[in-house]
Amino acid sequence: MDEETRTGYFGLDDQSVDRRSKGTFSNVEDSEGFDAAPGVHLTPITGENLMLSFVRMPPHALAPEHAHKEEQMGTIIEGAYEMEIQGERKLCRKGDVYHIPPNVPHAARTYDEGVLALDVFNPPREGFKVLVEAARRSKEGEGDA
Repeated sequence: MDEETRTGYFGLDDQSVDRRSKGTFSNVEDSEGFDAAPGVHLTPITGENLMLSFVRMPPHALAPEHAHKEEQMGTIIEGAYEMEIQGERKLCRKGDVYHIPPNVPHAARTYDEGVLALDVFNPPREGFKVLVEAARRSKEGEGDA
């Protein structure tokens, strides 16, 4: 590696590099999700300090107004939904990005098309872990019937 590469944007500062911790790989299709409301399916993938949440909503679905202490930012991958943040509404389509500060009320609604969005939370949403575990247990219970 040449000197410019080692000291530029992708350079390594040997004093701050952690060679002991391991990263992880996940596939959203193999990850456990849950229904947060009728027509609102969330699949979170959590790290130590942040969380990705894949949001799937069919046409004519509503994620009711709510607020949480975690900061949230998201983008539309496919489809569209109307995002309302603190009373301001915008129809968000592929490539649009929204930012929701902590404790700010927000909601989302789909119309004639569904949506696949990706939300990022910092820190991870506390309640999501419990909901994922409950969904997993429910799914296991269905297999017993």
